[in-house]
Amino acid sequence: MDIVSSISKVLVVGLILGAGLPALFALGMRAEAAGEGQLGRPANPALKYLGYTLVGIVLIVIVIGILWVTRQTLSYYFDLRIFPDFAYK
Repeated sequence: MDIVSSISKVLVVGLILGAGLPALFALGMRAEAAGEGQLGRPANPALKYLGYTLVGIVLIVIVIGILWVTRQTLSYYFDLRIFPDFAYK
């Protein structure tokens, strides 16, 4: 059962990061475009800022992911520990 538990955890994270982030980015782009106003429709600042927020969340997750992958290198060469101690060997 330990293998099934591990596989399910990987599947859930893969779905969230693999399909969730591009979907969130697409929703952000769509909201930003709808917020600009098009052909006679007035601009909606709330949708525009919602789009910016969603794209910002995606960018923050990408930067955190890159820092997570490079955490050992940053710790070794620069003595920089961004994450809690349990993340390091």
